[in-house]
Amino acid sequence: MKTVKGLVISRRDVKENDCCIFILTAEYGVMEFYARGVRKMNAKNSSSTQLFAYSTFCLDEQKDKYYLNSSEPIRVFYELRMDTKKYALACYFVEIAQYCVPSGQAARETMKLLLNTLHMLAENLRSCVFLKSVFEMRFMAHVGLLPRLLGCCECYQYFTEDEMYILIDKGWLLCGEHFREHGFEENADNIRINDSVLHTLRFICLVKQDRLFNFKIGDETQALVSEITEKYMFRHLAREFKALNVYKYICEETNST
Repeated sequence: MKTVKGLVISRRDVKENDCCIFILTAEYGVMEFYARGVRKMNAKNSSSTQLFAYSTFCLDEQKDKYYLNSSEPIRVFYELRMDTKKYALACYFVEIAQYCVPSGQAARETMKLLLNTLHMLAENLRSCVFLKSVFEMRFMAHVGLLPRLLGCCECYQYFTEDEMYILIDKGWLLCGEHFREHGFEENADNIRINDSVLHTLRFICLVKQDRLFNFKIGDETQALVSEITEKYMFRHLAREFKALNVYKYICEETNST
């Protein structure tokens, strides 16, 4: 028997009352197990196996597959189910984790990032737009796709007050002089940024995890940071996430009413 703490990141119905559960764990990355009878009314393991539940799972191994023996919920993040926007955003976060985190490989920092982000979201401690951009860029750092933000990739200038550009495709930072020297043009993927945007991106990527959410930015800076983090994740993971489309649709509907 194996005992692990894990966050449920997806479920798939099997047969009439069973489920295939995917969890994110600190020690083993993404794990999969079968939970018999959890869809029955008043099933003993139903709360600990619902989406976003962080629980302790006792698993039996049979023929290279795991089966749920017992479980105990630690936190179920019930608050996320009470708000459609938060629920869609949380689905986006766990969809990213399931796609990117491998099985059998430790994922302690990613686990901590996801749990902390869901906590901030559930408790209304930060806005959805803030948490989305922080999670996107920090997650990319965790999976080894950190953009080169310490200085211009050619002359290593930390920042020039005149102009700096971030190149989404390449993950480069260039000063204005070297941006033009390479023949680049400012467009939707070659974005001119100011010092507030650059310092925010650097903070998200490089600060210690326990200080990750301890900053504030204005609406204008937030808008550009959000544009950059989403584009950067989309381009370098080369994948669309269904939950993101749902989240955007809900945001549009909310803003139109």
